[in-house]
Amino acid sequence: MKTETERLNILILVFGLLLGAYARFLPASMVGFPVTDGGLFHEMVKAIQAEGYRLPAFVNYNGISIPFAYPPLGFYTTALVSDIFNIPLIEVFRWLPAVGSVLFSIAFYPMAAAILKSPLKGSLATVFFALLPRSISWYIMGGGITRVLGHLFLMLILFSAYKLFTMPSRKYLVLTILFGVGVVLSHLEASLHAVFLCAVLWAFFGRSKEGIKNALFVAVGVIALTIPFFLIVISRHGLQPYLSAAQTGFQNPLAWVAILTGSFADEKFVTLLSALALLGFVVVLARREFLLAVWLFLPAIIDPRSAASVSIIPWAMLAAIGFVDIVIPGLYALKNNVQEAGDIESNWSTYFIKSSAIKFALTALIFYAFFGTVLSDQVYPKVSLTPSDRAAMEWVAKNVPPQSQFLILTGETEAFADAVAEWFPVLSGSYSIATIQGYEWMPDKVFLTKLDEYYALQTCMDKTSACVDEWSLKENHPFEYVLVSRDGISANENSLLTSLRAAAGYRLVHEEKDVYIFEKRP
Repeated sequence: MKTETERLNILILVFGLLLGAYARFLPASMVGFPVTDGGLFHEMVKAIQAEGYRLPAFVNYNGISIPFAYPPLGFYTTALVSDIFNIPLIEVFRWLPAVGSVLFSIAFYPMAAAILKSPLKGSLATVFFALLPRSISWYIMGGGITRVLGHLFLMLILFSAYKLFTMPSRKYLVLTILFGVGVVLSHLEASLHAVFLCAVLWAFFGRSKEGIKNALFVAVGVIALTIPFFLIVISRHGLQPYLSAAQTGFQNPLAWVAILTGSFADEKFVTLLSALALLGFVVVLARREFLLAVWLFLPAIIDPRSAASVSIIPWAMLAAIGFVDIVIPGLYALKNNVQEAGDIESNWSTYFIKSSAIKFALTALIFYAFFGTVLSDQVYPKVSLTPSDRAAMEWVAKNVPPQSQFLILTGETEAFADAVAEWFPVLSGSYSIATIQGYEWMPDKVFLTKLDEYYALQTCMDKTSACVDEWSLKENHPFEYVLVSRDGISANENSLLTSLRAAAGYRLVHEEKDVYIFEKRP
């Protein structure tokens, strides 16, 4: 029979996870389409289905043949869900990332409770993690079909590796190998983080003969079970796709600054959870417990591009430490004797029941974080395809010759977040000249060239048609149509739209709310 403290922990955990689940499903509900990205991945899943679930050699997207070198587990999972349950693929891309995000929020608890050696801190850390915007944003997008699976297995392998090094057994050895295979076949960046973080766990807990032996078994097991996929890819394409993909990490020597300040957590309002995490950081340093501190900063060294999505894991655990070890005793001491109450962990229900200040603080903190996360969700309809975008692309598919060359102008300042540019080739049947997705797998550093071209084109958004023409001549990219899309854009106020309407070389052929398509005259 569970104690009152255990029941309270479960109540807090379940309540927080439900709030986190709501925040994860809300964006897909509001957008009515896959959130933000996923166009290229959509075509990769279709290629698997078209090949009868054999591994394709290439995927055709936006007029280019891209080597199929991406770890395929997320694509096969998506294809199977669509085929087995007879769900339209686009709907799977809309909802599956949110489902996966909820699952790895749940998987966070056993890992946190084990590492923190505390069910209470594990519960609170899980709730805080579930309600931090950074634990949501990268995963609920259409492209999250691979990220959620990779990070689900990342959570699981960190839990099993910790158990393997602290409580060695065949069970945890097998689980660590299986979870390692899962992360490697799901997401390359998550795999990289998994390797280094498991090495950190070994350095802290596994430096023994048995620990060395188990670590070697895990490494050999994961390599043996994943090498067939990589041998197939390398036999077809060599190492070039992986060498090219490595150029998208955008190494930043100052990436650790965002970690130190807590700004990477993307909290709205006053950053209360980040403040608690900083308190927890001070606590672990004072105790000379350096695991979470190393874990916090290491991802920024390994891969700055995805560092925030991994550093948020110890950040949530540090917030739980700050709340349990600093805030709870302080609030309880306002009207009660801390020594009489005893250990917080075993007497948590006593602290909670006797102190109205603790009840208020925890309840307010959870709802404060929840409302901040829901507020963060409001941005997704603005950075995803709107009904007008989709209607315009449908019009192109029906009224424009297939494979026509388009320039897409959105004014987006982050190339990877340009939903219009990524989904246009999928929904329209035509090509977007400046779309960057897919080129990260191509040779000769063509990705960096396309990235420069993309940003140069987007600067034309607030200029005139002459900027577009000059860009086309400079980059040697002839085109047939221009599509302009921006939330709230006005043809009477935007200089580019005004110029395109007036220019003799262009003709407005279609218009939706906030979307304009111009044909370039011969």
